[in-house]
Amino acid sequence: MSHIFISDLKPGDKVNQFFLVKRKERRRARNGKDFLDLTLADKTGSLNGKIWSEHLEGLEPLFSEGQFAGVAGRVEAFQDELQLTVEKIRGIRHWSPEQLEKAGFDPDLLVPPPPVEIEPLWEGLTRLVREEIRHPALKQLTLTLLLTNAAAWKKWPASKVYHHAYAGGLLEHTLKVTAMAFEITRLFPELHRDLVLAGAVLHDIGKLRELEGPYSEQNTFEGQLIGHLIQGRDMIREAAQALEWDDPRLLTQLEHVLLAHHGQLEFGSPVVPQTREALVIHMLDDLEGKLKMMTDQIHRDRGEGPFTDWHRVLKRKILKEPVSTSQDPNAADPSSGAVEESR
Repeated sequence: MSHIFISDLKPGDKVNQFFLVKRKERRRARNGKDFLDLTLADKTGSLNGKIWSEHLEGLEPLFSEGQFAGVAGRVEAFQDELQLTVEKIRGIRHWSPEQLEKAGFDPDLLVPPPPVEIEPLWEGLTRLVREEIRHPALKQLTLTLLLTNAAAWKKWPASKVYHHAYAGGLLEHTLKVTAMAFEITRLFPELHRDLVLAGAVLHDIGKLRELEGPYSEQNTFEGQLIGHLIQGRDMIREAAQALEWDDPRLLTQLEHVLLAHHGQLEFGSPVVPQTREALVIHMLDDLEGKLKMMTDQIHRDRGEGPFTDWHRVLKRKILKEPVSTSQDPNAADPSSGAVEESR
């Protein structure tokens, strides 16, 4: 199969190639008939797909969300957007290795490469834990959870849509929050340093159970009903059973950091931050995520004005131009002797 990138598709094109199925949802049309609404993707973007009622029963069992599939259909325009009417689809689990090779299956065409280098991020995160967390049980707990889940942690996105929504995004977000947390503990020595660092590393670990996989836009059954805050708390409890704690309340405080890191009840936290350490992780998580959303909005915007389009999550426009660093030519240069002379 020759692959036409989604970015190059146009109305009238016929396709017979592989896609990543990011979303698969059964819906009902106005005529009362069921259909499947899909999000198909390759490395250049995503495309809406439809399987109408006449093909539904035969095709629905042949593929799964979050997996690759061979797809045949035709591209149409609907409300100024491209849409693929799917006539045939078959997940790669129904293909033999020989068939996949003959068809030219290449996952590198279907998944965009991570915008960050994974191994240096992973090395930085594990080194920080080994060198900077001093409490024996907190260090062992954090390292155990990191190393046990290493493969998934390197692949999982940090979110489905809002920020770091790509392979390796969870690792990038985790390292940035942890690096900021490290600096905060230097400014505020009254904080429990090891608790802050362990909480920063582990605050989103529940997403490894909440999301169906690195390429899916859907939650697992448990993830939908329970959510990653409580799932993360459960992962900590499971791993902590094999460790000795000189102060069992420390483990409870770490659980509190995870449960409170969304900050407010209406944002999904079952409790609000009631310790300084929990407040720090909540605010750093929120700060890093929102800075990433602002940066992404600036990079996506193609308008000519100084501000981006409205960001529906942040509920604001964002200034695209950097703040000028030019100086008044008459102002004293702090690197010159003028500062010294004025003292």
